[in-house]
Amino acid sequence: MRLHPATELVLLGCALLLVYGVPSPLIPAAVLLCATAGAGVSPRVRFRRWLLTLVVLAGPMLVMVGIIQGLFYPGEQAEVLAEFGPAAVTVEGLALAIQLWLRVAAMVAVCALFAFGSDPSRAFDGLLRLRVPLSLAYVCAAAMSLIPLAQHQVRAALAARSARGWDTGRLPVRVRLLTGVLTGLLVSAITQLDQRHDALAQRGFGEAPRPTPAQHYPGGAVQRGLRWGAVVGSGLLVGASLAGLLPLPSATDLLGVLDA
Repeated sequence: MRLHPATELVLLGCALLLVYGVPSPLIPAAVLLCATAGAGVSPRVRFRRWLLTLVVLAGPMLVMVGIIQGLFYPGEQAEVLAEFGPAAVTVEGLALAIQLWLRVAAMVAVCALFAFGSDPSRAFDGLLRLRVPLSLAYVCAAAMSLIPLAQHQVRAALAARSARGWDTGRLPVRVRLLTGVLTGLLVSAITQLDQRHDALAQRGFGEAPRPTPAQHYPGGAVQRGLRWGAVVGSGLLVGASLAGLLPLPSATDLLGVLDA
């Protein structure tokens, strides 16, 4: 089923609420699996690009929390599984590392799925459908449009320097050129935003209470029901978890079962 951009935004917010509102690692793991399935079946998302983004952004976090929490967890009451000199693998450290990484990976996965599957126009229309103030909706959409602009400007800057004899294929050379490239990128982004503001002001942007959407999106009771169902369902799950009524195992419980 094709989703309205407002529905996509609501599902994104509900997923993040569940990831950080429920302490069990099963929730972020389920969100991560759903995001993987969504990236695999979505016609607007290239799965390889999505997966590379997940690995690049969440991979270092896995290494960091694995070393800091998994091997050097503080506390004398921690249950030690293995010792390696000053380092020790503990149940509590591994549990915290798993919980932290799953939350970060799930957050990156759903945000990348939305970013690659949407565009500034769709995001703008979705925010307006959710009754977000016009100025805030424009700022969010403009921020999304800066990502492809930055990629284009960086490629153009590196190509220009390569034509002047710089070996831009080498990492040390790129590091040397980084300051100049970022300065040009910042100036270009400010100029572009200023030009867009002038163009929108001349066309009467903000005078109409609700601008016409850029394209037609699926609507109706199904989309509204999905949005309200996601909001109510995620709120009930988080509330039940905070009240202790959601019998989901923690990371420590899961490690204890595996160790047994």
